[in-house]
Amino acid sequence: MTKPKKISQEDITGARGVALIERIVLQMGFLWTPTNLEAGIDGYIEIRDSATGEVSNCILQVQSKAGSSWFKAEDEKSFEFVCDERDLQYWLGGNAPVILVVSRPDNDEAYWVSIKDYFRDPKTWKDRRIKFDKQTGCFDQNCKLQLANLAIPADSGLYLSAIPRKETLATNLLPVEYPRRIFLASTRFRSRASLAERLCKLTRKPQYDWLLDERFLYSFHDLTFEPWSKVCISSTVENLSTDDWAKSTDIARRRLFVQLMNRCVSELFYRQRVRYSPDKDRYYFQATHDLSPKKIGKLTVFKGYESKTVEGRIAYYRHWAICPQFLYFGMKWYLEVTPTYHFTQDGRKLSAHYAQRMRGIKILERQNKGHLSQVKLWEKVLRQLLIARAKPKAHQRSLFGDDVDEDGEPPEPYTLISFGPLAAFDVNFGITDDAWLPVSDDEQFDPDQRGLFET
Repeated sequence: MTKPKKISQEDITGARGVALIERIVLQMGFLWTPTNLEAGIDGYIEIRDSATGEVSNCILQVQSKAGSSWFKAEDEKSFEFVCDERDLQYWLGGNAPVILVVSRPDNDEAYWVSIKDYFRDPKTWKDRRIKFDKQTGCFDQNCKLQLANLAIPADSGLYLSAIPRKETLATNLLPVEYPRRIFLASTRFRSRASLAERLCKLTRKPQYDWLLDERFLYSFHDLTFEPWSKVCISSTVENLSTDDWAKSTDIARRRLFVQLMNRCVSELFYRQRVRYSPDKDRYYFQATHDLSPKKIGKLTVFKGYESKTVEGRIAYYRHWAICPQFLYFGMKWYLEVTPTYHFTQDGRKLSAHYAQRMRGIKILERQNKGHLSQVKLWEKVLRQLLIARAKPKAHQRSLFGDDVDEDGEPPEPYTLISFGPLAAFDVNFGITDDAWLPVSDDEQFDPDQRGLFET
């Protein structure tokens, strides 16, 4: 009696693995062509533009391995796959890109790797072992652009439309509102220091949001009122439209407007214990009076770091900082928020290894989350959302901790200029973070990490 034909469960699992690949490839909008051959390649992916329907004749060869038995040394983050020597030689032998997809069809779970990229170094051929990263190596719709970049020659000029998806793009731009009138007047003072000294004698709380250029005083304050009338020639006061300066085509006039706006930002920052470093041209959170860490919400904006070599000694202090810049486009002024850091020896004096400490610290965390949290914090500072508007009770503590003026009062809001929420806009396309922001092991960054110079 002739034995009946049989299909093993292994064959069924293998077919389901290929079917899973086909489904995902079609969801990407690409084409899938199975080979139905036992020659080390299970099918081909042809790159197609989902927006236009155009096919590219650019292909990827695909080898599928399905089933839990292929997942070796597995944990939550990774697993290993050991290649058959003949398969590996075959995959590396041609000139077409080859990807290996290892899957568990029961869980709709699949991971991929580019064979020729992984084994670019011949020294790795002997081991024949591939370590899959479960986070970055998922085979799903999000790897569409990575597959396209792998298949399309760099010099082909072929462009694929962005993935159709609605996204909100956040910017680091704050729209600014400024007073409608600007005042200027002649003055007998010829230096900022001498004029500031005179203001200190005229008022208990002098403000420094004014500009002295040659023999003229510029301000958003009405110069006909005291104490301003005491430091300028009252008969020369001019009351002008600010827009005539802000939107002027005269470069010199716009430069003066921006300088005056920067003075206003300095005043706004000063009230919130944010100081300016002329040496590094940036604003930074002032140290606490006892050099203890300073927190705003859950974010530590000032902190000391101990020496690695001398126990109990502080090697340096790190301050969150900002380099703001006014930009004009679309007939509107914005303040660009660029977070950075400032390093000191004692909360005031610059760190001896400032440049080395800055090196590498600006590497963004994955998906820019660390950078974005800093932008959001500076937005709150600039919009004065953290200022306590009433005197705290004896048992209360303001968001700025010891930030009170000489009378024990919390800082008063600055009113001459104001900022709106961060500008954002919606788009009908997007790019997944994994496609453009790969993070290698040496790029993982801990903002509290310390370097060679932290003695």
